Amino acid sequence: MREENTTIHGLLYGSWLIRPNLWVLSNGWQNFQYLFVGERQAVLIDSGYGEGNIRAVVEEKTNLPVMVINTHGHFDHTGGNGCWPKAWMGEASQLDCKHGFAPIHEQWAAQKPFPDYETGVLADGTRIDLGNEVLEILAIPAHHDGSIAILAQKNRFLFTGDEFESGQVLILKRRSDPDFLPTIMRHRANAERLLARRSEYDALFPAHNGYLLDPDCYLNDFIALDGEILAGTAQAQPNTVGFNFPADAVASGSVFGVFGKQIRVCHGAASIVYRDDSE
Repeated sequence: MREENTTIHGLLYGSWLIRPNLWVLSNGWQNFQYLFVGERQAVLIDSGYGEGNIRAVVEEKTNLPVMVINTHGHFDHTGGNGCWPKAWMGEASQLDCKHGFAPIHEQWAAQKPFPDYETGVLADGTRIDLGNEVLEILAIPAHHDGSIAILAQKNRFLFTGDEFESGQVLILKRRSDPDFLPTIMRHRANAERLLARRSEYDALFPAHNGYLLDPDCYLNDFIALDGEILAGTAQAQPNTVGFNFPADAVASGSVFGVFGKQIRVCHGAASIVYRDDSE
């Protein structure tokens, strides 16, 4: 693994070459972007909060054309999209990809070369040919209705965004919401779908809290945890985390601004967080 640190416009970016053609980029917040360098073009998977100039970091790594793909529409994954004229994502991600969590995010977005960048839709089953690699898009909505996973078939990588990770998966609903249990059912079905294709990849690459995760451990534990939630047997741990974004984030359309107090439930390596009904 090769590590490089780059300061651009006063902001420090860390980057790690963890495979011959795969860079991990981050400027903090345990928030990872992945730069996959193909033969004919490169793909940037998520673009971060938008602070600084992620395009300058990417162009230090490759001079190939870059396709920006968002795993979903939350701003910590789409904030840097405006460094390019177009970004690609699941259809539902188009609804909120330009909404920051707080006013400062809107300011960063407005300063980008393409603040009103074009969006393109990646449907389930779409294949992207990079010359020496084919990426397959898998729709896995739960944390976000537009969530997608990206399977790099030859390199055996699976990028899962915020749907499967080692910190927690946020289900942005109350336990009493009518669509809470259907969302958990979708999350379990997504894990089962990915596990059914386990022979096609060697590791999970989520967007937060570490990468190179063991698929068998995490996917099986999430399937078990989803089942416990559906059965009503999951043991809740109230007030264990706080994602209390500023109240004025609500005005910019952020779901996080009203998230409030949360409940965490766990099974093995898997953890899911949802909104407390008492809030």
